[in-house]
Amino acid sequence: MMHNGIDPTLGWIVFGLTIWLAAIGGAIVLAIRTIHHPPPPEVLPSPLDILERRYAAGKITREDFDEARARLHEHEIDI
Repeated sequence: MMHNGIDPTLGWIVFGLTIWLAAIGGAIVLAIRTIHHPPPPEVLPSPLDILERRYAAGKITREDFDEARARLHEHEIDI
């Protein structure tokens, strides 16, 4: 039998190492992206939301609510 000097199992070893390196590299990239992902910005309630919650909780009367809502609408900026 004639050999050309290259072991046939060497290809499988290289293939296996390549798969393992790709898996480890992917796990590292995923971990870095997860760690460095900034948290979503906190969404603050609008003044109208706060006013509606106060009215719903019974902290202000209907008249107070209507007056405050009218004042808020007066100061809205049209974009």
